[in-house]
Amino acid sequence: MSRMMWGLILVSLAACDGGGGSAPQNVTSIKPRSPYVEQLRSLSPQNRDLALRRAIQDSGQSCKRITSSQEAGTYKNMSIWTAHCEGGRDWAIFIAPNGDVQVRSCKHVEQLGLPACGKAPG
Repeated sequence: MSRMMWGLILVSLAACDGGGGSAPQNVTSIKPRSPYVEQLRSLSPQNRDLALRRAIQDSGQSCKRITSSQEAGTYKNMSIWTAHCEGGRDWAIFIAPNGDVQVRSCKHVEQLGLPACGKAPG
């Protein structure tokens, strides 16, 4: 390839950069989609409560019966769900895109620097 052709290629590549060499300031972050969260969303409320109860119990915590649950937003790349258990215990369930789950007491999430989970309706 001739020098002139290489020169045109380099000039056109430099033009693609915008000339400034700095990263754009208005970048939209994309939240990763999780098949696990999508499956949880598609469940009936009763089956969703059972799945969340199982996550709470698998983490070594207790929950006899979930009286209400809801999706409560996101934190970093995790979906947050809240569950209110019979007996007055509230839990925040953090679900990562790879399916890893962390369960925290709603009383402790703010102390840990996590977003407050509030009470699930019901």
